[in-house]
Amino acid sequence: MIVIGLLSTEEEAQEIQFIAKICTVEDRIRYIVHVDRIKQLVSQQNR
Repeated sequence: MIVIGLLSTEEEAQEIQFIAKICTVEDRIRYIVHVDRIKQLVSQQNR
């Protein structure tokens, strides 16, 4: 998967590989958007 090389951590790459095995493309995108939104909310709380 080409996207994996663009991720910032090994953990993110493993997460994407796991998602790719069990989800459709639409589900993958939805999951990534949700995770990103959660990360944004957490970073806002930590300020």
